[in-house]
Amino acid sequence: MRPDLWYEAEARAKVNLRLRVFRPGADGFHLLETVFCRISLADRVRVRIGAGQGVSLTVVGPEFAPSGEDNLAARAAGLFRALTALEAGIEIELEKHVPVGSGLGGGSSDAAAVLRLLNEAIESPLSQAALVGHSAALGSDVPFFALDAPTALAWGRGHRLLAGPALEPRPFLVVLPQETVSTAEAYELLDRARASSPKDGSAESFALTWEDLGGWEGLQGLAGNDFEPVIFDRYPKLASLKEKLEGTNPLICMLSGSGSALFAVYGSDSERNAAAETLQGALPGARLLNASGPA
Repeated sequence: MRPDLWYEAEARAKVNLRLRVFRPGADGFHLLETVFCRISLADRVRVRIGAGQGVSLTVVGPEFAPSGEDNLAARAAGLFRALTALEAGIEIELEKHVPVGSGLGGGSSDAAAVLRLLNEAIESPLSQAALVGHSAALGSDVPFFALDAPTALAWGRGHRLLAGPALEPRPFLVVLPQETVSTAEAYELLDRARASSPKDGSAESFALTWEDLGGWEGLQGLAGNDFEPVIFDRYPKLASLKEKLEGTNPLICMLSGSGSALFAVYGSDSERNAAAETLQGALPGARLLNASGPA
């Protein structure tokens, strides 16, 4: 261990190219089936092990993030201390660029970056498999980021993962509305909508090939998000934003995760840039960001 040395990394955001959510099991947790894809939009995370015994967190940058134990990065540091019996203090500096409540996984990515950096700082006592396994205690998206792969198929509670094959990067357009959607609210809306429905699709047969995950044509056939109907019913403006985004003829256009961000994938930079120009001023209150992925 090298005390007082800063370790830093990008904590990239993600989108879900496919997201199925099934009814909760006996433990109260919903089972998932999703295809994760990292994109170039990223926070910057720095950690240092030094004097003291606590965890301190400093947040800077254009986007808001909660402080203290409400921040997943701080909770990740606490988890790492418990796993490794680390007694030294931990400092975290978080430069925030991924909006909270957007469904882009910024907080989960920050948490996974903290775990990976702290593990590096004390000469990797935990294997990658251990990091992935233990990170599930922090949330269903964190294991993907702990895996540190550009794409992955995930199922169960998000802790069962298969890193995807190499996928040719494509330009993305990310739409950030004024509205935010909490994960808890999204699940509550979904459960409420399904309370009167005897079927949620969990019994439907589904065949997936390795080629599907390795090409955009195959991924187009997989694309879908179970949260969209209930989120769009609750937030009609998001439905309107998606309709306008779809009008630019992307390869894929979806709500990411539980929202509120939407994204579109294009075949070329020129197509993405033309879409951005078309939508400029047509999406009141929303921000447009260029990105690429997998990253």
